[in-house]
Amino acid sequence: MFINTWYVAARQSELTDKPRQVRMLGRDFVLFRNPAGNAVCLSSVCVHRGANLALGRCHDDGTLACPFHGWRFNAEGVCTSIPSNATPTDVPARARVDSYPVSERFGLIWVLLGDNPDAALPLFDMPEFDDPSYRSVTYEDVWSANVHWSKMVNLDHVHLPIVHGTGFGGDNPVRPPEHEIETLPNGFRTQIHVQPPQLKGDWQRVREQGRGVISRLTYFVPGFTLRGDVEIGGAGSGTRIVFYETSTPVDDETTQMRWIFFRNFMTGPEMDAEHLKRNLKNVGEDKVMAEAMQPRHPSGKPHPRQMLVDREDRLMQAYWQAMQQQRDQGFEIDRERLRQCDAAGDYRVIPSPARRRGPASAFVYDAVPMLPAT
Repeated sequence: MFINTWYVAARQSELTDKPRQVRMLGRDFVLFRNPAGNAVCLSSVCVHRGANLALGRCHDDGTLACPFHGWRFNAEGVCTSIPSNATPTDVPARARVDSYPVSERFGLIWVLLGDNPDAALPLFDMPEFDDPSYRSVTYEDVWSANVHWSKMVNLDHVHLPIVHGTGFGGDNPVRPPEHEIETLPNGFRTQIHVQPPQLKGDWQRVREQGRGVISRLTYFVPGFTLRGDVEIGGAGSGTRIVFYETSTPVDDETTQMRWIFFRNFMTGPEMDAEHLKRNLKNVGEDKVMAEAMQPRHPSGKPHPRQMLVDREDRLMQAYWQAMQQQRDQGFEIDRERLRQCDAAGDYRVIPSPARRRGPASAFVYDAVPMLPAT
């Protein structure tokens, strides 16, 4: 698990002036909207007695009150009032929790979990979101699998014919065609030509049969996001299904998955259920694969004796290289030491940008232990 990365914490529609608890990277956070409507994300563990701030109450001045003793924290995580004090505004300097940058884009709440926003890879564009020629449906699920397995079961070419029945054509429909990996500032991408199964009914008229389909796949490090762009009408048709799949690590064994499925054909609302059903067939098959993979706690890099096979593993190599770049900067959490801290009752938090502007002693809880930069 990595810090200094953007993660999807919730959907915009889920966020109100009521505190919402979210767990990411094995830590607890609270989300809410202040009176100006701006989204706020704080560490949800109160620095006084460890109470859960997500059980508290938002006030008209934009502060969030702890449910245990009423300590009030503003959007920057600074405690502004301790009601039991003789002078409530007489607050110790260390009475503060970590506050994290938030961005609202594409109907989602994105949170930068880390202390160095300048080092985080930039968020990507989603042109279909504001394009009136596209219609979308959404879905989300929690998988009992770590974030790497949850991502890899979709970020893979060869599983298409094996798991989903979408072949590559030719004498060996299981062998992926020749393809190149293009490196992006915040990820990588590739494209392949596939021969999908025969369509039936109304869907048969969408595709000119025999031309095959161009499938473009892009991976963005922010949000652990996979973008799929499939010309369902056939190569060059412009008739597309586009999906975005984000993966937020809840902890070592759990991943919050979210999807936005776009289409620029059959755009009437009466086709939403059918469109979602067709996409969820593949999602369900991928989930079975991810939840059965071992080990349950991968190291965040491939096994040193992992086998690599020709074209089959080019995308996997690109994925691990992207993870290695995060590791090289010292962004990977030392999960073994963190488990030891938790077992000893030593709660640690994801560091926030405020920690880079002042001494570590300015906070009650220490930051999560990190692996050294490689």
